[in-house]
Amino acid sequence: MTKLVFCSCVAADGRKFAFLTDQPEVEELFDNGYKVAYKDRDGRDTPELLAHWRSAITVESKEFSLLPEDDQIPDNVQSAFNTMLSHLVKGIDVFFCDYNLGVEGDLPMCNQVMDEFKSTDFVLFSCADIVGTDPTVQPYMVSYCAPRYQQGSKVAQQHRIYCKTDPFAFCQAINAIVVQRQKDDLTGGHIRSDLDPYINESPIDKDTADQVLNRFVESLRSSNPDTVAIGYNG
Repeated sequence: MTKLVFCSCVAADGRKFAFLTDQPEVEELFDNGYKVAYKDRDGRDTPELLAHWRSAITVESKEFSLLPEDDQIPDNVQSAFNTMLSHLVKGIDVFFCDYNLGVEGDLPMCNQVMDEFKSTDFVLFSCADIVGTDPTVQPYMVSYCAPRYQQGSKVAQQHRIYCKTDPFAFCQAINAIVVQRQKDDLTGGHIRSDLDPYINESPIDKDTADQVLNRFVESLRSSNPDTVAIGYNG
């Protein structure tokens, strides 16, 4: 059994980060990655100290079992995931998400939401228990960009990064995104809230996040034959 962990955090420079996983132990790796990446960006007079979040919330879902490996994600689970992300991504600049959230197979969940929420940069990380530590299977970090908008200037680029489940990889991913956003701003690139109004909305609050996470967990439970079997036997 496992559970979802969601964090919504405001960085030292005001950027809003979110983190979503079904590996609770990874939360600390994400936190450490930020603290190192922002070590020299938090504006303090004590550069020898690690950075701290300006504010942060953490929400945990009810426990559930991962869906067994299959060739594709059930339609109702993918739809529930997309609905969950549409709530969690509001106002978020950088979203860290487990690549194969809630399923045992190496099946991507975020392809559609990355295309829909172009003002947010995404970092997708792998589950080490599934893909292992073989670098030929789990690359350290792969980064590419896509135009944020289909109209107007395409100077601004959306970062999409796949990386290992590792604090230094998280640190490098954060650093790459922050640096690229600064470069985009200098060359005229910017986030267009007229096309992506969600980016100006307030991030989700703790109580609502709890409800949203557990609605997705219910979709996983309803699609899991092990859960159904337990229900019948009970």
